[in-house]
Amino acid sequence: MVLNKQATMNEIVDALPGIMQRLRQGHRLTDGKMALTIDQVRTLHIIGSETDCHMGELARQLGISLSAATGLVDRLVQRGLVKRATGESDRRVVCLRLAATGRRARQVFRKKMRRRMQAALRRLSAQELKQIASSINLLRSAIEATQARRRPNA
Repeated sequence: MVLNKQATMNEIVDALPGIMQRLRQGHRLTDGKMALTIDQVRTLHIIGSETDCHMGELARQLGISLSAATGLVDRLVQRGLVKRATGESDRRVVCLRLAATGRRARQVFRKKMRRRMQAALRRLSAQELKQIASSINLLRSAIEATQARRRPNA
């Protein structure tokens, strides 16, 4: 059987969103005290992962407009999850940081996602797990290499 590379690539690309959707499906995004949308959880994750997260970078990573990112952040600021600060050298630059409540919420949601993923992985054999880990690492490396080529100074 001859492998059709394009068909296989399409299969992978098509499968990933469904996998993430199934992990989130049927599970409320709540830490017991608050409910958040998936976009709000993703925003907390991105802001918590960046040393100095700027509004433009957040919008880019979420794949949304700057105005949509601003509205999303506004709601998180109102809930006390995110703090805004202006840049020291350029007051037009908005730096985003997680408030203590935002850091706790991010940790709760990460633990929930980890538990869901582990529950799914427990069904697999050790050999299957090694195969998936190897494949995911290959995919990560390919994505990182592609991103590095797109950076102007990389």
